[in-house]
Amino acid sequence: MTLKEFIAANRQNIIDDIKALVDIKSVKGDPVPDAPFGEDIRKVQLKAMEICEREGFEVADKNGMISTAHYGPKDRFIGIFAHMDIVPEGDGWQTPPFDCSVREGFLVGRGVGDNKGPFIMNLYAAKYLIETKSPLNYGIQLIIGLDEESGMTDADYYVKNLPQPVFAYTPDSAFPVCHGEKGIFEGDLISKDLGESRVLELSGGLASNVVPDYARALLDTSLKEKLSEAAGNNEKIKLTETDRGMKVEAFGVSAHAGTPYNGVNAIDILLKTLKKADALNEKEIKAADFICSIAEDISGSSLGIDCDDGKFTPLTIIVGTVNKENGGWRFNLNSRYPTAVTSGDIEEKIKSAASDAGFVLGKYKNMPPFYLDPELPAIRTICGIINELTGSDDKPYVMSGGTYARKMNNAVAFGATFPGRSYPDWVGTAHMKNEAVNIEDMMLAVEIYANVLLKLQQVNF
Repeated sequence: MTLKEFIAANRQNIIDDIKALVDIKSVKGDPVPDAPFGEDIRKVQLKAMEICEREGFEVADKNGMISTAHYGPKDRFIGIFAHMDIVPEGDGWQTPPFDCSVREGFLVGRGVGDNKGPFIMNLYAAKYLIETKSPLNYGIQLIIGLDEESGMTDADYYVKNLPQPVFAYTPDSAFPVCHGEKGIFEGDLISKDLGESRVLELSGGLASNVVPDYARALLDTSLKEKLSEAAGNNEKIKLTETDRGMKVEAFGVSAHAGTPYNGVNAIDILLKTLKKADALNEKEIKAADFICSIAEDISGSSLGIDCDDGKFTPLTIIVGTVNKENGGWRFNLNSRYPTAVTSGDIEEKIKSAASDAGFVLGKYKNMPPFYLDPELPAIRTICGIINELTGSDDKPYVMSGGTYARKMNNAVAFGATFPGRSYPDWVGTAHMKNEAVNIEDMMLAVEIYANVLLKLQQVNF
């Protein structure tokens, strides 16, 4: 059976297996026995293992932290690292996010692209090698990640406790192949009690790594007239009088934290409206000005961290979430930084600027950037296959996103997104509403991954 015949014969099986994973709402939850990332992620973990075992892989559950599915030689193997956890679905979906469906030639649902769909694409790519009994110099290990969206503690566990692949890739970016990723700093900034306030509630954003498209506040009804004047004809602001007070809603445009220039921050819109309506006390004004200075200028200049290194795009930063709690405000920022600033420098500058504005740095994570030589044989092999199958002449690239590749010594990210495609306006990408993947692109990706797995068997690692 040729590869194209194999893909055609398994087309519906690929779709069905993706749906089986996408239909599970696997957002991180509270830890329970055998499920450190929550019951829902445990469900998708077990389903992924079940699918892999069905296809002839030897599966193993590593204390609920991660799973592996192995075929072939165990002493030297190629790792394929994909994650089953997802970001929250958010609002505005035109179809149910956890009832994966087909629309206009696209598979739609939270996780179809990030990262459950690409996991299944690679499973079937490996299945082709199994069914055709292709000779393997290296085994193939599917690594089922469970905490990629919330800190990659699963990858840390894998690296610390399990044998390492001779080469690994994660299908969690775009073709052709990413050989470097910016550093990622993500942390909470927390204020003290801001005093007597007419802001009864304040919240916005879904996750650290998403430009928020929604934020809301509940205020004393005495501010109704001033809020109406401040909102004016702004379509991004909605006012609703409730029995609890005036609800102010702000609407922006979501985008991944790695490409924040594609988004509009709803938290920025909301806080500026509250300030314009004279709804904030003096301490709250100072806090709002600080948050907005970061949100409105994604370069990081307000924190003194703006920089560029010529390899990556310049540093960016977003305000991802905000909440009122214990009389103060907590907000989360997420920066993607190049090699021109050290991880220590970025921490110290953020702490200093936060202190001046009345905030302290709370819980945070800081992952330095990584960079591989684009002339490495494995990278050139991957690029060559992709360009041959797509008729392109694309080059290896670096990016602002963060993937499992940064956690291993010899790893890259590639696929399953095809850049430059023209899709309907309703189609969303990773972390966005109406997340969708073109089904024909999915099948082409399976062909690419199968060819890559075959060719990597000939590379001397």
